[in-house]
Amino acid sequence: FAFNKESYMMMKLDMEPLKEALSICSWVNKKTSDGHHDAWFTYNAPGRDNEILIAGRIRGWAIMLRDQLDNSQAVPQNQWHHVCITWSFETKQKILYFDGKALRQEDTGNLKLTMGGTMAIGQRHQKPTMEAVFHNYAFGGQLLKMNIYKRQLSAGEVGEMFSSGMCSNFEDSLVGDAFLRWETILYATERHGSITDVPITCPGDHWNVLYFTDFYNKVVDKTVLKKMEDQFEVLQDFEGHKIDDKLIEHLRYHH
Repeated sequence: FAFNKESYMMMKLDMEPLKEALSICSWVNKKTSDGHHDAWFTYNAPGRDNEILIAGRIRGWAIMLRDQLDNSQAVPQNQWHHVCITWSFETKQKILYFDGKALRQEDTGNLKLTMGGTMAIGQRHQKPTMEAVFHNYAFGGQLLKMNIYKRQLSAGEVGEMFSSGMCSNFEDSLVGDAFLRWETILYATERHGSITDVPITCPGDHWNVLYFTDFYNKVVDKTVLKKMEDQFEVLQDFEGHKIDDKLIEHLRYHH
């Protein structure tokens, strides 16, 4: 993501599957100093700005249900680190993880996620609508394997996600719990401003192959397959839409 207010992704999805539980996890490489508020994910709902907010600087900027998960963790520049926020209405707990370890756990009471909002990636969004109005808190860094799950992941799962490393296939074991997958963000979400794909170095160029072929083989619609053959970029047919359920159903059918 370029370090400006013009570089972002935005989606307005049916958030009902996340109403009572969710987990947001990503590898994050922040490029700004730890004094900068560099938001990489926000979810704003009607009457509930900053329902969820996560920044590269997680000290004071890790918010779930409009309440900060207080911590003193400094995050160095130009280093990959793993960040997760998990929450469940059933447990009434929200937990912030950094590099596989729980930094902070707090009670959430009887709150549930407010519906009808908008997610933004790469910026701190100000609106619950698709109107692009941002605070001056651009991310300007790199994300890898950002996934949103429709349940609260366990401490063991988060720990294994980190310890398995950036090049692992561990997230594939959680595909049935996915709400928004990294492949959808990469290939089916409209991009604004300057956002580029940067390959990471893995044995056998693992991720260069996986991100294309894995997604390619799981989409049923032949028109989409044709479009992917013609244009290895954003799929305009799916601007801002959730397509993971179709992929998951396809996976279950063929396995």
